[in-house]
Amino acid sequence: MNRECVFWILSYSLLCFFPGAVPHTTLCHAVSGDTVILPCAIKTSEKLNISNYYIYWQIHTSVVVHLFYNGKDLLTEQSRRYHNRTRLFLDQLEHGNFSLMLSGVEPADEDVYTCIFRNKVSKTMDTREVKLNVSSPDNQLMEINVSPTGQNQHLPNCPGDANALDILVLWSHFLMVLVVWIL
Repeated sequence: MNRECVFWILSYSLLCFFPGAVPHTTLCHAVSGDTVILPCAIKTSEKLNISNYYIYWQIHTSVVVHLFYNGKDLLTEQSRRYHNRTRLFLDQLEHGNFSLMLSGVEPADEDVYTCIFRNKVSKTMDTREVKLNVSSPDNQLMEINVSPTGQNQHLPNCPGDANALDILVLWSHFLMVLVVWIL
């Protein structure tokens, strides 16, 4: 058996059993003019001391969409394009919900948004990516969205957790490698 084939089979097998190891970009849809919620959350069983967190939303590694620092919004660093159009759910931050609400969505907002959150005390940092697609009102996509309060809503917005889809994609890659290897 070819070493390269063994490597790929093992790689895909590991990815199938450890789907969290695959970088995950959440796909969101918005209609021009609407409001969208870009999801970013961590699972926590206890309330977070939010004054220990630095929450930074950006695009293109340098454009500041929203900044939360020392327990408050710090919007002086925000790109002018996003002034008065973004907000975090302040009452949900201590529960690990760092999602960003973007209002007055425009076609120019279509991009990959990165949510970076860092605990200043433990020095831990993590990121989430959200790809925002913007369509005209004629091409509106209706998806079930989970609001920050946990209730399902019908909004032109982001889908729920797509882990099952990730696993399906990885298994299909695994099967393709297996078929190629057998042939």
